[in-house]
This record gives sequence, structure tokens and C-alpha cells, in this order.
Amino acid sequence: MGTRAPLRAAVAFAAAAAVATAGAACGGSSGKAGATITLPGGPSASPKSRTASFGDTYAYHDGLKVTVTRPVKFTPSGTALGHEAGNQAVKLTVALTNGGKDPLDTAGVLVTLESGDKADRAQQIFDSASGVGTPFTGNLEPKGSGKATVAFDVPPGGLGRLDVAVRPGFGQERETAHWTGAAE
Repeated sequence: MGTRAPLRAAVAFAAAAAVATAGAACGGSSGKAGATITLPGGPSASPKSRTASFGDTYAYHDGLKVTVTRPVKFTPSGTALGHEAGNQAVKLTVALTNGGKDPLDTAGVLVTLESGDKADRAQQIFDSASGVGTPFTGNLEPKGSGKATVAFDVPPGGLGRLDVAVRPGFGQERETAHWTGAAE
């Protein structure tokens, strides 16, 4: 059930739209967690230049910054939705900082995870008892910041190769950013 090709097509479309409207240059990850990468990409930007390590921060042209922590294994509660026996649950935190002049509607922030060599799309886990799965809601005011902890159900053997994608809003001129690596 690999979804890499459709995801790449969607990322390519978003990148083309961003290039047409922004034309800003893109920096790549230094390979050290905590690096800052500026988006959106310019005409020569490749998908690899929009991929960073967990802990890196993406800085968009309008002042939005997004950071994703390394996924860590956890055990969902008995009331969790989206977890199947035999899979490994992981959770991570997505942090947003609005450095722009206008409020940011966070309702459209989409976080996905693909795992393993076949890039299988992981099911999101909703588990209020464990404090995971509550999406961003409302507006993030200028100079404001917010965090959401999300969780995913990773099939066996997929923890060594994870790709977390964050799309910061519907119909906006921000491309999808990716963080890759292994779970803790």
C-alpha cells in the first residue's frame, strides 16, 4: 500500500505553486538536529532540499516556523482509536511559531507519516487518555506559538525509516515540508 508516488506528485504540485508565487531561495539541512531551513524552494530546489532531520525547523517566507520532534515509541491506552495489535505506536510533537504579521488559521495543518522501505502511510492514532491526537485549532496570533502531539500506528519493521510530512494549511502558498529519520 505504498503512497510515495501520489505524495510526491502532491508535493511537486505544491512546490510548483510556491515557486510561481514566491521565488525565494531554499536552504538545505545541515544534518544536525536543530538546523533552520528556509522555504519555499526556488526553481532549482529539489524534494531533498525540503527534507530535514527530526528537530530541524522550517522557516517559511511569511514568518511561519515549523519544528517536528523525533518520534518516540509509546503504548496507547485501551480507549485509543487507530491502533492495531502487532503495530508499534509512535508519538511526536509539531511546534508552530507565527512570526508573520497576520493570524494563522491552524485548522488546516495536516501531519502525515509514512514508514518503512515501501513508504506505507501510517494510520493516525487518537488517544485522549494518552494526550495525543488533538489537532491544532483556531488562530495562532502573530508572535504566538503552539504545539500539538500526534501519534501514528507503524507497521512492523517500519520504525527505522520514517517520513513525517507537515502541510501548514489548505489553499495557502506554503509547500509541504518533510522530516526523516528513525524512531527513538
